[in-house]
Amino acid sequence: MKIPVCCLAGCLLAAFVTVQAQSINSTAPALKVRDDLITSGAATPLDLGTNYTTPVTWFDHIDRFPAWRTVPRGFQLFAGVPLDIEGMICLWGGGNTTNLHIVFPEERTGIQVNKKFESLYIYHAGFFTSSNGVPVYAVVFRYDDGTAATNTVKHTDDLFDWHAHDANNVPVPTAARSTQAWVGGAFPNKNGKNDPLHFTLTELANPQPDQTVQTIDLYSCKSRTAPCVMAMTIGKAGLMKSTP
Repeated sequence: MKIPVCCLAGCLLAAFVTVQAQSINSTAPALKVRDDLITSGAATPLDLGTNYTTPVTWFDHIDRFPAWRTVPRGFQLFAGVPLDIEGMICLWGGGNTTNLHIVFPEERTGIQVNKKFESLYIYHAGFFTSSNGVPVYAVVFRYDDGTAATNTVKHTDDLFDWHAHDANNVPVPTAARSTQAWVGGAFPNKNGKNDPLHFTLTELANPQPDQTVQTIDLYSCKSRTAPCVMAMTIGKAGLMKSTP
């Protein structure tokens, strides 16, 4: 299987607190929007199941980073897109490999889709930072006619390290296809206070929407940042609502 070119180039638990209004996941109107999108076929959260490197049941047992106990899970509606967060897929990153000796796989291939769609929406974050515009991971659509299309997700354009550091100055993605999805939780800093975590949402347009996508492959681009994919949803283009 040919790997995309970009991949060849180179904590205390606190109560869950929502910092920004984009986390509209529990109100009745939001639940109705979510359910209507799914029922109408406008959006379909993918079942990542066995593809997760860390299932959601382990979030409460990540002792080195207990802040993961404070992140949203299950069915959510973020930035207008329904998501099913049942774990995370983390891929290789230089920062965690070298500094923490946590080694994630370099790829996750064969994620089953077998549907036609206009856009793929990915809810994700990074582990360690990289320079602006550095490729973090590649997303490959594999069609039933044997062709493929590759998208490259980049640091700052599309995602950041999950630790926001400053609740008053949470960075937002610079690419038009990405937006802030959720800010909240609690990540203890060196001053004994809690910083928020944050995750972004990226819309990847499907260049062949009339062709069935059999599978999706994810490849680390071997940067300092480890990509962490929490959920993926396929559906119509333009569902994502930008947040401040």
